[in-house]
Amino acid sequence: MNNPVLSIITVNFNNKEGLKHTLQSIRNQSFADYEHIIIDAGSTDGSRETIEEYAREPETHLTCWVSEPDKGIYDGMNKGIEKAKGEYLYFLNSGDLLVDDVLKDIPFDGTRYIYGNIKLIHQEYGTIYCNYPDVFDTFFLANKEGWISQQACFIHHSLFVDHKYDTDYQIISDWIHAVRCILLEQCTYRHLPLLVAIFDGNGESSDEERTWSERDRWIKENLHPAFFRAFVELEEYRRLGLADILTRLNLTRKFRKRIKNIIIFFYYINFLFSFHKKT
Repeated sequence: MNNPVLSIITVNFNNKEGLKHTLQSIRNQSFADYEHIIIDAGSTDGSRETIEEYAREPETHLTCWVSEPDKGIYDGMNKGIEKAKGEYLYFLNSGDLLVDDVLKDIPFDGTRYIYGNIKLIHQEYGTIYCNYPDVFDTFFLANKEGWISQQACFIHHSLFVDHKYDTDYQIISDWIHAVRCILLEQCTYRHLPLLVAIFDGNGESSDEERTWSERDRWIKENLHPAFFRAFVELEEYRRLGLADILTRLNLTRKFRKRIKNIIIFFYYINFLFSFHKKT
């Protein structure tokens, strides 16, 4: 049997009702060249029984599932990556929903990172539509809004050979993976102007203070901190009337290329010094 084009990986922990909705959104797809992998972290709310029922369905695409304790969401996602056989991997966790019949519209053409847009549902902030930019650059990534949700991304399997999700981080490992692959290693990417998923934004990733703290820590450990601070001061630039100038500069290819080269330079300089310290 040939390997599927797509591996859908669902991580769940004590979210039986959310899991049921997620499974239904997958059943609604006419696209059939996929496998489904469910990694449950030892739920005690009936999620296991829901998975067992799903596995017995005659038309199920479930090829693998486990229910056992793990070390957090990224540990569960890494388990799913190890089981996956698809050319592309897609992470749709319990409570998240594919929109309508969207998978048939995704061009799995070999591009390493393919991403669309999402609708975020949040208890406090309500419904937010996240329409991501076509250009995945340093100017976008260094801002607090510079985040492309994993529910929007179809990621080529090859990008997980050397980089699985870093379990030292609880919230931002998917952001780290995107930065490394797209920005630092310059893999191919493509934005699709279509709504892919509805994202349940009430989990840990909605904790903005923790999220920014983790991102700041990773930047300090991997890039030059002075460069990062220049971007997080955009609010001050906006008050001074300079934000529009920066935004317009970022539209020019020369500006984006120079900024990208500066970040890559600092990353590898920091890596070399860190490597020598460890040895």
